[in-house]
Amino acid sequence: MHGGPFDDQHDRNRLRQQWRVRREAMEKHPSGKRWRGSMRSVLYHTARRTHDALRPTAPVRWGAARALRLDHTDLTLSFPDLPAAFDGYRILHLTDLHLDNIDGTAEAIADRIAGLDSDLCVITGDIRDNIHAPLRPLMEQLTTVVGAVRATDGILGVLGNHDSAAMVPPMEDLGIRVLLNETVTYDRARDSLHLTGVDDVHRFHTEDAHAALEGAPDGFCIALVHSPEITDVAARRHRLYLTGHTHGGQICFPGGRPFASEATRFGDMCSGLWQRGDMLGYTSRGLGACVVPFRSFCPGEVVTVTLSREPDAVSTTAD
Repeated sequence: MHGGPFDDQHDRNRLRQQWRVRREAMEKHPSGKRWRGSMRSVLYHTARRTHDALRPTAPVRWGAARALRLDHTDLTLSFPDLPAAFDGYRILHLTDLHLDNIDGTAEAIADRIAGLDSDLCVITGDIRDNIHAPLRPLMEQLTTVVGAVRATDGILGVLGNHDSAAMVPPMEDLGIRVLLNETVTYDRARDSLHLTGVDDVHRFHTEDAHAALEGAPDGFCIALVHSPEITDVAARRHRLYLTGHTHGGQICFPGGRPFASEATRFGDMCSGLWQRGDMLGYTSRGLGACVVPFRSFCPGEVVTVTLSREPDAVSTTAD
């Protein structure tokens, strides 16, 4: 594995420090407008305080337990231009863990992924729910998840809109390589697989993410992005787009139709497999729950993706 345009560690550290200064400034007012940021904060903290007050009650405990019944979706995706050495390459995709929202989330995820062998694990953001919560308990929970991962090429991660810049060093101490608008390359024999990971584009770094996706190297590239809203840019140089953010709606009507407008505005990219030009994409329903500790007609999912050179090899199984 090598790091693409930022192989020089000094340059990479300098760029990361610049990124952190900008990111931390954005975290104070991520919407770009003080009144909107203030309104989001009031709504979020009101919901959080209500949840904390009701956490011990039987209905909330029941709903939280149901929310942690996780599915496993196993995908095989066909790419005739996939480098031969990566035929059968298996990616474990985790997203929207929200580890600090429902007690026992980390343990439920670890139990679900136990025994799932993969070549690479990718985490596409929203590891936490409360961006201002203490880091130590969060990292202890993330350690539980990481300890259950079985991926020979390790773990890559990107940040979501609930995640903070301060999380990057402790995440990397756990062995997760956090991609901050950069590309890494895995080599097998004479073949290469490129993965571009960008900072959250829902509330933070749109311009930097554009540049990273547009600057991806020639060859077979996979985009790791927290939300589906930058697909048109990614489709110019990438063959696969792995994402989350929507939770598939989290609270849905029977049949899985999302109730929340935040999910419905993504249209056909709200959940599951979709296509933009020559690029395939998969939007995972995620693992945890955001703010409220419930899911309705929309179970969380662990996703494994097997890359195949065989034509028409696309398949989906769930359990």
